[in-house]
Amino acid sequence: MSDFAITKVEKIDPKLIHQVLCSTKITQDEKVQFMRKHSGEIKSTLNVVPTSSEFNKMMEARPLIKYRPFKNSFTKRGDKILLAKSLNIPITEVDDYIKNVQESLSELNKLDFIPVSSQDALKTYIYRHGSAEQLVSFFDLELQKSNDVLKTLYKTLEYNNGGVADYFIRPIHRMKNSTLVDLYGVVDKNLKIAQSNGSITEKQNLETSEWALKRIYQIQHNSKFINSLKIKEYE
Repeated sequence: MSDFAITKVEKIDPKLIHQVLCSTKITQDEKVQFMRKHSGEIKSTLNVVPTSSEFNKMMEARPLIKYRPFKNSFTKRGDKILLAKSLNIPITEVDDYIKNVQESLSELNKLDFIPVSSQDALKTYIYRHGSAEQLVSFFDLELQKSNDVLKTLYKTLEYNNGGVADYFIRPIHRMKNSTLVDLYGVVDKNLKIAQSNGSITEKQNLETSEWALKRIYQIQHNSKFINSLKIKEYE
């Protein structure tokens, strides 16, 4: 094992790195020498791109806090870095990438040209840090892709699900009347599509449509109320 600290190794993989660092047959100095000599190979080996599911799990472990705009701004920076890794693009290209995707989505009403895993990662990021226009576009996509539009709708319009309702619980995100109109338009369109393809009945369409209208209005009211509060909370 001590040869690892002296001789250049042809191939580096996580198993080999683990063997070296956990070995009891070489000294700490030799382990440090090994890491230093093979730093380039080790860096590229351990620079793993997170999958969409891994990205979403990391986002669940990074909650945003209602009255902590500065803390959330730092969280956003970290989220952007993680998203860049998930999409395998430079962090400097993330904003333009999202903008181009949103524009394409608005024009084509679909994102078939992007892998589903990337769509999921983008939606998670948009629901945390995107603009209201981007949120509406991805909300539409979420309902289009859903196998159970009613279940998806009820979930995303309730709090603590990382969905549409949670987006507007933060003071930095206001729901304007124009946004309310756009959100309800997305709901109405997708409920009609679900009824036309037989996924739901006319009664379910009408009842859910009425519920969604009331729910979106409640979310807007909560958004205005939150923004009217002049509260400074301390950790």
